[in-house]
Amino acid sequence: MTSILIVDDNDLDVERVERGLRRLDINLATVRARDGLEALTKLTASDDPVRRPVMVLLDINMPRMNGLEFLRELRADPTVNDIPVFVLTTSSRPQDVAAAHACNVNGYVVKPHAREAFLDVLATLASFWTMCEYPTTGPDIGGNYDR
Repeated sequence: MTSILIVDDNDLDVERVERGLRRLDINLATVRARDGLEALTKLTASDDPVRRPVMVLLDINMPRMNGLEFLRELRADPTVNDIPVFVLTTSSRPQDVAAAHACNVNGYVVKPHAREAFLDVLATLASFWTMCEYPTTGPDIGGNYDR
């Protein structure tokens, strides 16, 4: 099944994403990591790797390894550096936006407070992953996309 990785330490925000996906009738499994370190482990652990998600939804403000630190590590690892990452965060700080884009983030969205606006964001992201083509696993391709 197609999946996304949600990297967020806030239980309510994760629940909001999952509830929104269900409400929009988007058949998309979610895997959760509470910080960047846990997310990297899930993506790169050789003993129990997560099937390659079609995208990562990433918060910026988290303990241990924040979203920007995660992005730098992810983009430096050739086995996972091509996974699309969308920042979904409460931070609208220009420094955070610039730093995320410097790490080749695919998009930066400030979490809307209104339910309908939040659902619009999720619907747009779902449209993105359904329209895009992804590489398949092969001898020349390092990834194993879950698609």
